[in-house]
Amino acid sequence: MSGHANKFYEPLYRQLSKEHSRVERKNRKLEEKLEQRDQEVAELKKQLQKEKDANKKLRALLFKRNQPKTRTKREKLAVTRTASSYRRQQPGEPTAEQALTLACCPDCQTPVTNPVSSRQRLITDIVVNPDPVVTAWTVNRYWCRSCQRQVEGTIPGILPKAQLGPGVLSVVVIARYRWNLPYAKIQDHLQLSYGLRVSQGEVVHLLKTAARLVGPKWQEIIAAVKAGRAVHADETSWYIDGKKAWVHAFATEHVVLYEVADTRGKGVATNALGEDFSGTLITDCLPNYKNLPGSHQICWAHLTREAYENLERRPKNRERIRLAPVLNSIYADLRTVTNSGIWDSDLAERTRAACQKHVNMLARKTWRDEKSRKLVNRLIDYQTALFTCLDAPGIPPDNNHAERVLRKVVVQRKISGGNRSPTHAVIHAKLMSVIETLRLEDGDFVANLQQLIQAGIAGNVHDSG
Repeated sequence: MSGHANKFYEPLYRQLSKEHSRVERKNRKLEEKLEQRDQEVAELKKQLQKEKDANKKLRALLFKRNQPKTRTKREKLAVTRTASSYRRQQPGEPTAEQALTLACCPDCQTPVTNPVSSRQRLITDIVVNPDPVVTAWTVNRYWCRSCQRQVEGTIPGILPKAQLGPGVLSVVVIARYRWNLPYAKIQDHLQLSYGLRVSQGEVVHLLKTAARLVGPKWQEIIAAVKAGRAVHADETSWYIDGKKAWVHAFATEHVVLYEVADTRGKGVATNALGEDFSGTLITDCLPNYKNLPGSHQICWAHLTREAYENLERRPKNRERIRLAPVLNSIYADLRTVTNSGIWDSDLAERTRAACQKHVNMLARKTWRDEKSRKLVNRLIDYQTALFTCLDAPGIPPDNNHAERVLRKVVVQRKISGGNRSPTHAVIHAKLMSVIETLRLEDGDFVANLQQLIQAGIAGNVHDSG
């Protein structure tokens, strides 16, 4: 009886086993699909969060009242206003004099006597659309008995074969790299302001000529960055012929060096700083800068800003509520020491000990929040670059200087979109470096630029001779 029962149930058992295997396979496929759907949902949530963050930043830019109040602000020194500060600065010696006379009273038309008193009123005006100065040079040629040929002199302050003078060259450079004007508006400016008609191709040629003339100044900037005591480094996106590139900025207190490259790698920084760099490099924690020579200081403004942005996304998260004020407090203490104007080594050591104590406390804590843990791990990873600003005066705890010099590049990127070729990218980097360096230097910006161009013309004429 038992054998007959086994024979009866055996086909049914095999059928049920096959069905069970089929159901298991189907279940595994459904689980895989479910896991894939979960990943897609997570990715969509992440993209949605990015869109929300971008929207929030855009609203903060468009509507001032929506700007977050938790951003750290640099303390501003109180400046006492005087009566003269509310008036425009008076010009120097007048270039012309006029006298206003009357023959009769303007109210009753009665004849008046001789002047009994006077007052002086200065009026400053500009000439709209003045005629350009066109100089016809008669270049005399002479016979040289020694060379057995005709010789002639060189027009002072003018490039060989040039039809436009150094004044036009200076205005074009200023319009392009100080006023951020595109080529068409530079044309319009020259025509409306000076009555001078030039083509866009001629504007490009003038900029190329200017880049060649300021070459010695650019070499001085490169040498100054390599010898810099504190160098700020940062980068932003750029485009060359529509392809993604990067503008790297290396700035000291007095010079700015821009480099346009198709890479964001550390090789650009290595070439700019040199293998023997012994100063302090101030960055925003980009890994490319981490193993470069010299000492390092990370940007506490970036850390604090990121902590408060995380808190804005999840304002009820206890770990984010705790972390943001601690980082802000450390940053404030570092600014107090570095911005005091008078260096106090004892105060710097006390501040280092107190700030290090806070960092050690954060490192010992277990952080369940992913964003907070990421920030704390960054502090641990850059342990040797947290308080370099307390080693000596002149080293700030933030990289704001690099962001300020890159702001000019961002504005130009929105206007022109980049460069059309690698050659023009090099020209752009040279002229931007020189213009921003002249802006940081003391003195008359226009006069310094004209002097630099004249020196370049003199060197060019000498080399060609």
